[in-house]
Amino acid sequence: MDINFIIGENIRVLRKQLGLSQEKLAEYSHLSTNFISRLEHTNHQNISIQKLDQIAHALNTSISQLLTGDNSKNQASELPPNVNYLIKRLESMDAEKANRIAKHFSDILDEI
Repeated sequence: MDINFIIGENIRVLRKQLGLSQEKLAEYSHLSTNFISRLEHTNHQNISIQKLDQIAHALNTSISQLLTGDNSKNQASELPPNVNYLIKRLESMDAEKANRIAKHFSDILDEI
């Protein structure tokens, strides 16, 4: 079976298991919706390791999971996609800024 087809199918399956639209996956992976769509629906779209890594991170899985064709074990987190995205964004910031933002979120949650 064509590796591009396997990758596209695995991306589609994991995306749907997480309840993400192609638009949200594109946003979380910093790629275009058109690119995600072409990956999922054609076997003519080549993908770099860097872009595959971006998608894997957005889907909270590994590159190897996207390559194997085995979706029997979903490695995606139990947390909702928006929470995963927020955590990843906080992890990518310097500690002081992330702590400041987390405190603001905590203050908001305390008011609810």
